[in-house]
Amino acid sequence: MSYSSALHLVRGVKSRLSHSGVEAEALFEQAGLNEGDGLACDALTLSDKLSHLWELVVEHSGDPLIGLKVSTPHRLGWLGVMGHIMLLSPTVQSTIERCHGHTRVGILLPGLQRVVPRQRYDFVWCVLLRTLRCASGRDDAVPVKVEYAFPEPANSAFFENTFGCPVHFNRPHNVMEFSDADMVAALPNGGMPLPGPKPILAQLAEAQPPAFTARVQEILASLLPKGPPHRDAVAGLLAMSERTLQRRLAEEGTSFSNVVDDTRRALARQSLEAGELSLKMLSFQLGFSEPSAFYRACKRWFGMTPSDLANHGEKHGMV
Repeated sequence: MSYSSALHLVRGVKSRLSHSGVEAEALFEQAGLNEGDGLACDALTLSDKLSHLWELVVEHSGDPLIGLKVSTPHRLGWLGVMGHIMLLSPTVQSTIERCHGHTRVGILLPGLQRVVPRQRYDFVWCVLLRTLRCASGRDDAVPVKVEYAFPEPANSAFFENTFGCPVHFNRPHNVMEFSDADMVAALPNGGMPLPGPKPILAQLAEAQPPAFTARVQEILASLLPKGPPHRDAVAGLLAMSERTLQRRLAEEGTSFSNVVDDTRRALARQSLEAGELSLKMLSFQLGFSEPSAFYRACKRWFGMTPSDLANHGEKHGMV
């Protein structure tokens, strides 16, 4: 896992905890998740540190349900930065199985030496469900059932209220099961599945390959956190020349610079309306060299400053 990806993942989790009133800064430091040497590690070591963090969060809050509460599955902007980072992270391994009109999504949070606490699974399940709800445009979309490979807690009814479906414990694996109808609705034509080696939504989209422009958008979404994306880098990831890349985009009535701008604009609107990240962090997450460039882009896209757009989202209940 690159330092950049780890930094954005950790900052995203910290943002959610802080928004929920958790004194996150000290707990992240105690878990060894300081933004520096603490993130310069492999995916399994980082996963252990995240597990330690959730142990500390539960201990300090005294609330074993906090993983569900800090990220309740209300609607989140499609490809919102938090869901985007969480689902393509190598600290989350997923499997998928289709049978009898249902799709079973399995999650495994690997660890090196530390046992993964249930609250980490609670948090990731909520992020997944929020993302699918927005992708389908249905706030009422619910799983068919959820299965946990953990003992049943005393407050198990809270899980069913949160997910809106039966929740079973003491099962072999951690699984969220959906009707195929809901999963198809979450992948409309022209949608942008998440990038990465085997992210959940990309696996679901394999039966419906996106248009070439959408493929470029997928790659751009993964490259933007590393800085301004370059045409040669995208062409290389698509195993084609820059000229071929330009020609294929032109055939779909667009250009590389336009696709970069469109991708940034979509991610900016959704992230600002969700209120997940600070404006400074979001500007770098979108590949801008400095926040002032992001400010000017928002004025051009929306006729509003980033702060105005974020406040507009809160005022109209978009968060």
